[in-house]
Amino acid sequence: MTDQPRRRGAARTAELLQVTLDLATEVGYAGLNIEAVARRAGVGKHTIYRRWPSMAALLLDALSRVWTTDLDYHDTGDVRADLREQFLRSAPALSQPPIGPVYRAVIAEAQSDAALRETLHERFLATVEQSTFDRIARAQRAGELVADADLRFPAEVLCGTLYYRWLLSTKPIDEEAVNSLVDMFMAAYGAGSRVGSGPA
Repeated sequence: MTDQPRRRGAARTAELLQVTLDLATEVGYAGLNIEAVARRAGVGKHTIYRRWPSMAALLLDALSRVWTTDLDYHDTGDVRADLREQFLRSAPALSQPPIGPVYRAVIAEAQSDAALRETLHERFLATVEQSTFDRIARAQRAGELVADADLRFPAEVLCGTLYYRWLLSTKPIDEEAVNSLVDMFMAAYGAGSRVGSGPA
């Protein structure tokens, strides 16, 4: 008996997340509110507030729903190829609906909302950076990268370069840009390079 209500609850949650994402795509983050989501979903506001404390929390959960393992790194044993493949695969996902426009709007709103900025960093930005670090750390252990390099900062630079181009530049994250970024990283940190333990 308890499984059926739980399934109904899960279905309702999934519906609310999809409605939120659809509405955010239509009106942007600034035009989004709990009342609008409740009205579109045909539920009372209390149904939403029982699950999420704020509009930001709801939207971030909605984004998480489509931020799937499709954006996780592959590990073929060739770190250069894996970085290149990941960056080229992620670029369209960041630029196109449903993630792109909504994610960009949330990042913009987070600049004036400290709580949203902290949550965004924990849920998305830190996750992206950590997954990049994990992949290059495995390559380091496998001998593809210099053994004594601190790779935390390079992971941040790899991600930050792509985010800068996506958010602030008019230049695309295309094959040429990705190849240049990966080549620069490998020249600095590939096995046989003279990089020491990283930046002071």
